[in-house]
Amino acid sequence: MSQEIHQKLDDISKTICSLRDVEDSVFDELHLKVSKLLVQVETQKGLNEIARTIRDGSALPVRRINYNIKKLSDNDEACQIRWSAMQKLNCPQIIFSTMAFPGLASLADEQFEYLVENLPNYIEAQELPCDWIARDQVRKVVAGTPRRESTQPFLQGESRFTLFGKEALNNWTRLPRPRDTIKSRFAF
Repeated sequence: MSQEIHQKLDDISKTICSLRDVEDSVFDELHLKVSKLLVQVETQKGLNEIARTIRDGSALPVRRINYNIKKLSDNDEACQIRWSAMQKLNCPQIIFSTMAFPGLASLADEQFEYLVENLPNYIEAQELPCDWIARDQVRKVVAGTPRRESTQPFLQGESRFTLFGKEALNNWTRLPRPRDTIKSRFAF
């Protein structure tokens, strides 16, 4: 797969070199597309580490969960905007993303937007074991999540999987997330 992607990128590079007498707008469009790809690659690099760790059954970086949730649910306006965006994801997706990045509050805007918009598709494509979210290490840390007004929707969603067990997990990890009516900047 990696070799195929490298070959396609090399082909694109050769095609760009052969462009003649094109408008500057063509290069502007190419620049925008390549920039979006760079954001995707950088974001997925962080996501890949967590997906691999989950598949391996290794210890997860669960300390990041509460750190990120505490920071995002803080009274800071910029953090509240991000926390509100995170609420569009389901609980397993929020937990996954909080483990993937040590500082979601300081993640570059483009990466954060890409993350929120594309995480459900990424997780689905990874075909992770559905019970990863019920690991004791995850549940213990999530149980310590600050009880704030802004964290209540997350905590209510989290309680679903602890109350209803594995059957709820199987259905819950496949739940669609609410879609925004605004078209993503990262649509290709």
